[in-house]
Amino acid sequence: MTDEPDRDPQAERFIRLMALHKYFLNASFMRDVFKKRIAARPALDKVAFVTGHDNITAMSLWYATVYVVIEGWCEAKLTDPAVDELLADTERVGHLRRFRNQVFHYQKAYDNPRLLEFLGTNNSDAEAATKWIEKTHVALGRGIEKTLKEMLDAQRPRK
Repeated sequence: MTDEPDRDPQAERFIRLMALHKYFLNASFMRDVFKKRIAARPALDKVAFVTGHDNITAMSLWYATVYVVIEGWCEAKLTDPAVDELLADTERVGHLRRFRNQVFHYQKAYDNPRLLEFLGTNNSDAEAATKWIEKTHVALGRGIEKTLKEMLDAQRPRK
C-alpha cells in the first residue's frame, strides 16, 4: 500500500503535455534568438568569426531543442496530420536526433559532422532543412496547443 492517493490519468496526461509545452517554449525562445541574430547580420564577407560562431550556436540550440519537442511528442503518442506528415520523413528526423546528440553530448572532435548530415552539403539542401525545421516547429506548437485546448474543453462543465 502506498501513501499516494490514486492519480487521475487525465490530470497526469495534462501535466505531461504542459511539460512538453515548456520544451516547445524553450525551442521558440531559441528560434527567436537565432532569427534576431541573422536579421541583424551584415553581408557575409563582413561577419566576424565570433559573430558567425554565435549565429551557428543559436541555430544549433534551436534545432536541437526542436528535436527534444519531437521526442516528447512521440513519447506522448500525440497525433496531428501536419505534424505526422513532417515526422514521416524519418531520415530527416534521424539526422536531427544525431544533430541534437552532437549539440548536447560532449564530442572529442571540434568540427560538427552531424550538422552537415542534417543540413546537407549545398545551399538547396540547407534551405530544405531550414524550411522543414520551421514548418515542424510551427506544427508542433499548434498540435500541442490544440491538444491542451481539447483537454481543457473536455473538463469544462456542459451547459
